[in-house]
Amino acid sequence: MVGWGIFLIILGAGSLLLPMFDLQFRLMELVDPYQPYAGIAVAVIGAIMVFLGQTRRSGATTVEASTPSQAAGAGTTPAADDSERRP
Repeated sequence: MVGWGIFLIILGAGSLLLPMFDLQFRLMELVDPYQPYAGIAVAVIGAIMVFLGQTRRSGATTVEASTPSQAAGAGTTPAADDSERRP
């Protein structure tokens, strides 16, 4: 999702800057009558996608970081029980 967001930011910002050099993205030529609002909207949608993708990534790393510690705790408990049962 972050990759698509960056693509949309570049597309939106480029559609605002390229007309200064008499150029335009072919994809954005479809909405040329609605510029600069279309470019701003595309860039904002891209920024939202990047933000949501980053928060999803940071949430996933928090879950992954807590999972091994729980697994390690669960793995040591049975071993401790086995040692106590043996005389």
